[in-house]
Amino acid sequence: MKRQVFVFDECVSSQKNGIGSFLKEFCNCMKQLDAAVCMLVFNADVKELTIERDGEGRMERMLFPFFPAGQFTHHAGIVVRLLSLYIVDSPDNLFFVNHSPCERLAEMLKSDFPLSKVVFIIHDLGWTSGCMGDERRFRQIIEAANDEQENARHIQDFYAREVKTYGFVDRVVCLSEDTRHLLQTVYALPSEKLFLIPNGLKECDGNDVQCATREELKRELFIPADEKIILYVGRPTVQKGMHALLGAFHTVLKKNPNVRLVIIGSDNGNRIENLLAISSGFATHVSFVGLINKKELEKWYAVADMGVISSYYEQCPYVGIEMMMHGLPIVASDGFGLRNMFRDGVNAVVASIGDREDSSEFSRNLAEAMDKLLHSDKLRKMLSKNAQNIYRSRYSERQMLMGYGELLSSLG
Repeated sequence: MKRQVFVFDECVSSQKNGIGSFLKEFCNCMKQLDAAVCMLVFNADVKELTIERDGEGRMERMLFPFFPAGQFTHHAGIVVRLLSLYIVDSPDNLFFVNHSPCERLAEMLKSDFPLSKVVFIIHDLGWTSGCMGDERRFRQIIEAANDEQENARHIQDFYAREVKTYGFVDRVVCLSEDTRHLLQTVYALPSEKLFLIPNGLKECDGNDVQCATREELKRELFIPADEKIILYVGRPTVQKGMHALLGAFHTVLKKNPNVRLVIIGSDNGNRIENLLAISSGFATHVSFVGLINKKELEKWYAVADMGVISSYYEQCPYVGIEMMMHGLPIVASDGFGLRNMFRDGVNAVVASIGDREDSSEFSRNLAEAMDKLLHSDKLRKMLSKNAQNIYRSRYSERQMLMGYGELLSSLG
């Protein structure tokens, strides 16, 4: 019998972060593996539970309206009871969960659907924000069970809930080697339960952007022909290294006045106001573009001289894959997860974060890395070529498809 895959999605957040990109690629993989996919979409723009079916009568989407309070994972009892009304338990069913913490949801899925399999995919870990991606600090907090600091207690509580979640499910998918190693050593999960499947991305087909010359695109974007572009894509937050990046760019600009930093990504209003204040002394060389569509983003990839990924932690960010796919020379941090994607002198110039309590060291290292790339055509060409090769060998749609094919085979 054909496998039926049910995928949990939170509608609002996935439209603004990497989970949305992941779900598109994931569904493509499942369909190529001959599985029928049904999206379980929460916080959708509907007034009541709505079911959309395909031409053969199979469910394609179950749309859940906004819950009155809390995240949908806080209402596991309601969610699973509703699913039980429409989904028949079967060994051919696979539930894929993408949101944490959700120990109650995982427990109830296994209880109410004992024949089905449940897989949890880790897009983030609960400790990363509180520890700014510092794995050593996280290990210290877990080992010191009597730490009374509020942040430490929160991390310990979240860790305990993650352990319960991973205990209930049949498989756990890790997007980075850092995460898999941590789950083996700190979370004490058996290796046979863990699957390392980095995100994958289908290579761009020919389009109008690729046909246009770099000079033409620069004119279209009102960028002077001789101005160099440093590109950042993502939410402009402290955790993503934005404050350190702005400090670094200010240093670079003093020696390279014909450079522009372009920041593309969603914001909450107040965040941009804070960043505008930080960059006020060099604001004429910083462009906050906001959230744009894929076609417009590809134009910026085509004109950029380098990309910067300055996060303190990641799992396997799609922006990193996109930059490699487009052959951008990259400056990357050595943050948790990113250090698995980028190797210094191979597919990036890696800037060490150093002391997380003081971003000045990180800013200096970012500035040195950007300056190094700006002044070496040879290095940019070499990193560009290697980045595209690594994308094809590790982060392509084909590689992701192979990983999930192995996962499905392991579940029988």
